[in-house]
Amino acid sequence: MAIDMDVEIDNLTVILLMVLAVLALYHRFFGYAPDVPPLLLGRQAELSPVRQPGETAVYRSWATGHGTPLQVRPSGAVKTVGDTLNATQQTRSSHHAELTNEALTEIVRLVPLGLKALFSEQMGTVDSPKSIVTLLPPSPSTSLPLLLLSLASQKSNPLVVLPSRSLLPAALESKDHPAPGLLVLHESALTDAVDLDFQDLNGAGILLVGDPNRRRAGPVADAIRHGVNVKWWEEIWDAAEGVDAPETEKKDDTATSGYFYELPASGASSSQVVQNMTSGIAGLLSAFPADKRPTAADVVGSTVRIDSPFGMTIAVASVWTGAGFRLIGPAAGRFDAACDPADELAALAAEGGDQPLPSVLFLSAAHHYALVTRLHDGFLAHPFASMAARHRLRSLQQGHVERGGIMEKLVWNNIRKDAIGGIAGDALRAVIVVGDAPSPQTVALSHALLSLPLTRLHSTFLSAGPVFVSHFYDLQGPLPDIFSKSFDPSNSHSGPPASNIEVVLRGPETEPVQDDEGKPYQGRVWVRGPGVLEPVGVTLVEGWVDTGDNAAVGTNGTFVIESLTMKS
Repeated sequence: MAIDMDVEIDNLTVILLMVLAVLALYHRFFGYAPDVPPLLLGRQAELSPVRQPGETAVYRSWATGHGTPLQVRPSGAVKTVGDTLNATQQTRSSHHAELTNEALTEIVRLVPLGLKALFSEQMGTVDSPKSIVTLLPPSPSTSLPLLLLSLASQKSNPLVVLPSRSLLPAALESKDHPAPGLLVLHESALTDAVDLDFQDLNGAGILLVGDPNRRRAGPVADAIRHGVNVKWWEEIWDAAEGVDAPETEKKDDTATSGYFYELPASGASSSQVVQNMTSGIAGLLSAFPADKRPTAADVVGSTVRIDSPFGMTIAVASVWTGAGFRLIGPAAGRFDAACDPADELAALAAEGGDQPLPSVLFLSAAHHYALVTRLHDGFLAHPFASMAARHRLRSLQQGHVERGGIMEKLVWNNIRKDAIGGIAGDALRAVIVVGDAPSPQTVALSHALLSLPLTRLHSTFLSAGPVFVSHFYDLQGPLPDIFSKSFDPSNSHSGPPASNIEVVLRGPETEPVQDDEGKPYQGRVWVRGPGVLEPVGVTLVEGWVDTGDNAAVGTNGTFVIESLTMKS
């Protein structure tokens, strides 16, 4: 028996079915393509075929691989630190001033000439070197003198960089580097030198920084009465122009260019040769895709102390690429100055004038957290927050983020312009967190709020370049609860080894063992490579250096740092 069924469909139902079909096809065929293929993130490090007892195999970056020489310079033309000035770049915004490449080159040429004119008896020679000890607080106002001294450093007068006033007596007495011939002191640290017995200076001169108005004329006069040669930084230029000094000596690749002392004030130091710095620059730039590296159109902002090896590398790398450079830190030139991270970012953004905002930011975890929380507060107050969140979470789930589309114009762009003086506005194109790796929740929120991938980079006191660095487009991780204000305290991974670094994990007594539950290898981090500095007074075995950090390594070759020695 046949059943006759008449089905009637009205026009509204047809339209709804068509809309549903179009949406299904769109989600199926027109979704976001991931910024990086997931397979590339599944194996980010390559292991050596053999390993020694008590340690893991040797890890290298997957892009470098084993059997390949590690990169020692960013280009064949950069064989010394001074060669970073040879790039043909246009005007740069550096250290809160407009400098052409020719002007910066001339300034660097004048520095050693002026020092030799002012301190002829205190400066060393190739056969009898004397060190230049610098004691300058990590402040934007003192970063330029330290950078100029680094660029102009010579084998006859290597730099000894002190990050703390309490290290001055140890540096004066140390036999690990040439005896000091010159102390470059901030005016706030002049008292430390005056309080010492002047005989402890052993004839060293003093160059005073940060006192253009000569307010410290009293203590200076007292030092001069005791036979100490004291000059002001501003006197260098007239002295250099007025003296027909010989050409500066040529630096070679193996010359020791400086010594860095470690915080806290333990007295531990490491020696840095020219190749360490050029290798550090190469390792740093390799963290960027070729089309994302800093250029003359960029301004690099950094919270990493410039009196640390890696902080100096960031500054010198900016010089080589032609980018401007700004140090983010307490405005007051004091060692004990403390400032809220958000206030430091706001101070940089508020400078205004003709100074462009940074387009590449190297931030500490604290500064990054301050930026993300301010953006998050603005997001929660936006009327279209829910709609924008759904759109952004979908793209993150597919491994994609970009600064484009209707939601970017309506929501995200406005939020960033209103937070901390707009420092995360349209000009910003790259953010790198140095040191402590943020929590996975913070990383995911950063992706959503900044509309940029977040790079995590880990360095140590013993490295001029990065030790670990995450893939530039690595968006993998749990999706954030974008409306929650609670943050997971755990650390995200810091990526695989940098392009010119080798890493092994060593256990305290036995080799790391991966159990049946698939727990990652854990152990002490040891590194070697051309960018690794040599600890003074320590005998190295096959070039391996103990960083003092503990880490766990995942199956894809990314490392999670458990305890850090470097605080940005």
